[in-house]
Amino acid sequence: MEGYTIRPLMLSRIMSEMGPMTYLAYPGRSIVRPYVMWYIRAGDTNVLVDTAIEAEDYRTYHPGFRNMPFEPVQSFEQALGKVGCSPDDIDIVIQTHLHMDHIYNTSKCRNAVIYVQKKELEFALHPHPIFDILYPRDTIENLAFEVIDGEQTILPGIAVMPVPGHTPGGQAVIVDTAEGKAVISGFCSIAENFYPPEDVKETVTPFASYPVIAPGIHTDLFQAYESVIKVKKIAAIIIPMHDPDMAQRDHIP
Repeated sequence: MEGYTIRPLMLSRIMSEMGPMTYLAYPGRSIVRPYVMWYIRAGDTNVLVDTAIEAEDYRTYHPGFRNMPFEPVQSFEQALGKVGCSPDDIDIVIQTHLHMDHIYNTSKCRNAVIYVQKKELEFALHPHPIFDILYPRDTIENLAFEVIDGEQTILPGIAVMPVPGHTPGGQAVIVDTAEGKAVISGFCSIAENFYPPEDVKETVTPFASYPVIAPGIHTDLFQAYESVIKVKKIAAIIIPMHDPDMAQRDHIP
């Protein structure tokens, strides 16, 4: 097999700051945060990794988001149309985790098998109050999940592995490509999580870490750090889930 191609499909974006992505590093530095899903054509099988969220859906999700500057890029249906699909054509959805910006459109994929880690679903149904807003309970309760526990091959050349820390049951998606294993990180991150400068403690902040920086949003900081290390060790191509450069690509690799 020559390997798969991953197609980033961005639905919306917002001008934000890096702090929520990079723990104790780069607070206040501006960055575009994209909301992306990742399409893979595997023979006759249409695979989505997450289903992202549109700008207006984010704004109306909670009153606190109403005035935030979310920018629409395209609808869920328009994005799928660019890869020759409709929601009913999606066969598999792999949920890296169940935060609302990663699961918002999953219910539209009526014919899909939806994979999620057991620990993630358990936490999503009974989240800690700190993270309650991030888990859309009505959506989650009405989805029929294929629950997995640990590493698993989904299709030949497409596998998942647990990457806890950002959430209790996050999973990275490992995809065989012509240029080696591409890993969709499974946690909210940008390139700086994986590639901080060697002198980050001197040039950014003494509280930064090296050789990776943990996600700024996490349920377990130490697990989150180790998950970044884990992805970095196995990936020929790292795909941080909210990285603006990766989101702009037509295909990976």
